[in-house]
Amino acid sequence: MIERLYPEELRYIHDAMLRRYGGLPGEKDPGMVEYVCEKPFTILFGEEQYPSLFEKAAVYMIAIATGHYFSDGNKRTAVMAAYSFLMKNGYELIVSDDELFEMCIKVAKKEVCQKELASWLSKNSRVSSGDYMDDEE
Repeated sequence: MIERLYPEELRYIHDAMLRRYGGLPGEKDPGMVEYVCEKPFTILFGEEQYPSLFEKAAVYMIAIATGHYFSDGNKRTAVMAAYSFLMKNGYELIVSDDELFEMCIKVAKKEVCQKELASWLSKNSRVSSGDYMDDEE
């Protein structure tokens, strides 16, 4: 079973990005954080719209980077949300910060579709050797 990101986790990720890099706190539209956390698990007419782990991670990244749910730090939050989601489900990204930054810019500019991003995430991930959020203990 694929573990989802919960709104409190996404808010924590966003707040952590602001603490580290600066920016304006706050959400633009109450309730949208809950929406974006559910979006990768959408079922229409009994069919899961994004069945794979990497499709779901791509949906998180695209939705957050382009949806501007937060007042600031949406791209940073999008990257860390996808990263955290993969880690939570036993995978880690194996790309440089520069490669990840480049991909996030492409996502924000809508130069990459969801299927392309899912494929990129899959090709650039491996089974994780550690537990999700180990470094917080």
